[in-house]
Amino acid sequence: MNDIEAVRLKTSDKSIITREKGVGNGVDKYFKLKSSNLLATPAPEVRANQVLLTVGAQYTVDLINGIVAFTAIPAQSVELEFTYYWSVFSDAEIQYFLDQDGSSTIAAAHILLAWAADAAKVAKRQTLSGGGGLGQTVVDTSVIARELRATAQAMIQTEKDLGESIPAEGLTEVPWTESSFRDQVEQHYVRNN
Repeated sequence: MNDIEAVRLKTSDKSIITREKGVGNGVDKYFKLKSSNLLATPAPEVRANQVLLTVGAQYTVDLINGIVAFTAIPAQSVELEFTYYWSVFSDAEIQYFLDQDGSSTIAAAHILLAWAADAAKVAKRQTLSGGGGLGQTVVDTSVIARELRATAQAMIQTEKDLGESIPAEGLTEVPWTESSFRDQVEQHYVRNN
């Protein structure tokens, strides 16, 4: 297991497979997927009328932004299908945290604090996961943020107990990432039931 996979495991930022459908309109060359931070491996697949297209020759994918660009505009009524894996954090974002300290545990703590800092993105993640809509149960994101902070501080304390080098003032929250909402809600549910 490499360091990025170790951080994903420690933060429960598991990849999620998603299949989306669309229809060509004879005008649009670009299709924005519902998710961003698509994983390169396994590679996203695109089908037109159930025929697998060739990446590079027939389309390209912007993995960070979740945009599929066709080399030829799909004709009107062509059925499109996009299958891809995505995660909350890109490999580059996780690598950024790893480069700060080199420890996968401290990088995971940084990520948990980043999730806790951005309640708006936690709420957005909840909405994308099917919660928060009319008739849906809404989870108080402040509870999730508190639990994320507590988990991060426990990770930091574990590293201190093991004699690892920790930044002098601990870690600070970073406001530009989003929470793996579903995993956090499941952990919250297990702890409280």
